[in-house]
Amino acid sequence: MSDRPSLDRLHELRRAQDEELAAQDLDGARRRFLEIAGGGSSRPGAARLGPPRPRWIAPAALVALAGVCAALLLVLLPPPPSLSFAVGSAQGQVGAWIAAGAEAPLAVAFSDGTSLALDAGARARVVAADAHGARVLLEGGRLTATVTHTATSAWSFDVGPFDVQVTGTRFELSWSPASEELKLVLREGSVAVSGPLVGGRRAVAAGETLYVFCKEQRFELTRGELRAAAPPAPSATRIDQPAPAATGASERAGVAKAADAAPRRPSWRDLVASDRYQEAMTAAEAEGFDGLVARASAADLLTLADVARFSGKPDRAAAALTAARSRFAGSGEAAKAAFHLGRMAFDQRRSYAEAERWFLVYLEEQPGGSFAREALGRVIECRESMGSAGEAREAARRYLARYPAGPHAAHARDLLEGE
Repeated sequence: MSDRPSLDRLHELRRAQDEELAAQDLDGARRRFLEIAGGGSSRPGAARLGPPRPRWIAPAALVALAGVCAALLLVLLPPPPSLSFAVGSAQGQVGAWIAAGAEAPLAVAFSDGTSLALDAGARARVVAADAHGARVLLEGGRLTATVTHTATSAWSFDVGPFDVQVTGTRFELSWSPASEELKLVLREGSVAVSGPLVGGRRAVAAGETLYVFCKEQRFELTRGELRAAAPPAPSATRIDQPAPAATGASERAGVAKAADAAPRRPSWRDLVASDRYQEAMTAAEAEGFDGLVARASAADLLTLADVARFSGKPDRAAAALTAARSRFAGSGEAAKAAFHLGRMAFDQRRSYAEAERWFLVYLEEQPGGSFAREALGRVIECRESMGSAGEAREAARRYLARYPAGPHAAHARDLLEGE
């Protein structure tokens, strides 16, 4: 009898191998494959496949098979889904503005367990999200973040001209567009902050607080938070000796002095300093908003515009910004007014052509300004929204050349993919 394998025997081995690849009963298919490959038979009367083969051949084949299956899984399995999030009780949408009411905070919960809490009056939006994290833009106000840490987590927060890179941590972040002040209080973990004054990727550790005062051109990194100013020294008058009673003219003078010492009603500027924009708007209206716009400085016009925007009065905001453009043409404040006019046109009226025009005005007047990165990213969004694909790609190339790690970089790369 010849030792040469029969054709039927070869077919049988091939069928066993096919079963190993495709059978639902993987363990049973593997046993049948090993029986046949080792010289056994899966059916009565099957011919023996020549002399016994070395026992290492079957395990080696399985190892190779496992490698092929793993490679196929990597190719065929879909990528992990992007994070989803809820704003209050509603489903959140990437790119949509999130605004907390004037009286109550607002919770944002992500599917990976990360949570944000926006203080009353704060405004933010989720610019981008993927399986590993999200990029959040804080326009104004204060938020508290608790970011879930994983081996691949990647979160970032854009705050004015600053970028905060986060893995997993807990912190409080606030930005006042009116005073251009940043405050970051780190409770757990660590972050890296990039932007004006602080430079590139300045580390902030747990227990530290970073303050950046853009207008004053300074920043402070402290352990804990800055202490409030010391209270005034107590009066030297002894409390065990009653003051003499006032009579006549002295009594009237005392009454007048007491009236002078009555607490002064806070001005709209005082209220802005406390981020109380609704109250600041009420105070500005009481003082005469149009008159304020007519005589305000360039900086005050931008502040009044912020007060009006955050109070839900876009017409008042536009009046202040337009006055800044006309009364202080050529100034840095006038350029910022153009940026804010563009943002209002985009966010509130969906007037993309007008928004693009204002963003381009800002970039022409302040190509290296603190809002240049955001303005160029918004140009991409405007052109996409208008259906100008070619011009959107041109803006995407400009953006990547200047801001390869910016908040719109991933979207810009998606637009240019396949070119």
